[in-house]
Amino acid sequence: MKKKFSLEEIMDLTDTWLVQGDLNIDMLADNFQFISPFWSSNTRQAFIDKFKHSTVYQETALKNIVKFDPVIKFKSLDGAAFSIILQYHTKNGSSVYEAVLGRVANGLLYELRSIYDLEATKKAHGL
Repeated sequence: MKKKFSLEEIMDLTDTWLVQGDLNIDMLADNFQFISPFWSSNTRQAFIDKFKHSTVYQETALKNIVKFDPVIKFKSLDGAAFSIILQYHTKNGSSVYEAVLGRVANGLLYELRSIYDLEATKKAHGL
């Protein structure tokens, strides 16, 4: 039986993945789906392969980021969703705002949607 996480735990684990690249796969539901303009849509296994079993996220995104400021977390009143709004600043002097929306059921994250300006992101990372 899978461990169940509180909404706050899932928010914190998602925040850790976003800013440090450390992904806790135990929080992901079997039907997990990730949606992102740059990283495309990913099933649970594709997401794990991309963000846990490789260093592509660290080498493509995190290595260029010098700081995250601010990072703001919100949770829905019903405890079934959350958002993390953040701005990050890169080595080339650019900054990007990003919103990450998560949906939770039965103590597991089943959807994560990242929203940002793709062209601003590519510029910030020199892509």
